[in-house]
Amino acid sequence: MEDSMRMRIPVITGCTAVGKTAAAFYIAEHRSNVEIISADSRQLYRGMDIGTAKPTADELKRFPHHMIDVADPDVLLSAMWFAEKAMKIIDDILSRGSIPLVVGGSGLYVMSLAGLLDPLPPRNDDLRNSLLSLENAVPGSLHRLLHGLDRKEAARTGNTDRVRLIRALEIALLSGEKPSILKRGGNLDNRFRFVFIEKDNTVLRDGVKRRTSSMLSDGLLDEVKGLLERGYRRDPVLGVTIGYSELIDYLEGLCSLQEAQTAIETHTWQYARKQRNMFRRLPGVVSVSSDPVLVEAALFGERRTDG
Repeated sequence: MEDSMRMRIPVITGCTAVGKTAAAFYIAEHRSNVEIISADSRQLYRGMDIGTAKPTADELKRFPHHMIDVADPDVLLSAMWFAEKAMKIIDDILSRGSIPLVVGGSGLYVMSLAGLLDPLPPRNDDLRNSLLSLENAVPGSLHRLLHGLDRKEAARTGNTDRVRLIRALEIALLSGEKPSILKRGGNLDNRFRFVFIEKDNTVLRDGVKRRTSSMLSDGLLDEVKGLLERGYRRDPVLGVTIGYSELIDYLEGLCSLQEAQTAIETHTWQYARKQRNMFRRLPGVVSVSSDPVLVEAALFGERRTDG
């Protein structure tokens, strides 16, 4: 059974601050030839370390890691881009007889990798820049334009969510079809085995608060200042990343540091709830506690006990 299970591609998912990295490191320590592939949409970016809970330099040296620090935060990389790159890495790892272990909490990235998203038109930076310029000149114009093209998609897209609005309009304008019709879901790649790390709401919320406090203590504010000093701005990445957006608000005098911290906690908790809803819908997903032994057992089809 072990050999057949190793043919499956193990994926550890879960909300923010549930222990995905700890479980991955445990598995990598107890199984030979494990290579970790990050499915975190923000760990891709260089310089965004503390706010993304990126593994430390020492941790990255312990086991092979992929899809970390592959781009600068001046371009927003799509889920489809991630899936294409990650799948090539997975195939390469398998060809060497090693085990690819996908770990991350970015739902769209995991779903795209597993083939659960329809192929959609690729990003077009010229079109995106034009749409962004339009919105800057006439606030609210993107939502009105989307409403005229696809009322259903506009209804489920916030009128201030520039990232989703621009992507929806990009899909509509490049394909000539309504995004709500195209986004029906793709074909599942059944080689993947999903494990979702579950935590009680109270425990999870406490973990979010502790994590936020720890990130601020570890220098997240200085990290944000450093990124701004190097010329990066809100668009396209920092302004849509929890922790960075709120601290930019603070640095711009829009709120106090305490208000920024509270906003980070609130937005992280809201994001965690969205993650939970998304991951629970993964086909065949198995929910387990954060005990690394149980996570490993669920991924590799072994019966384990807490002892």
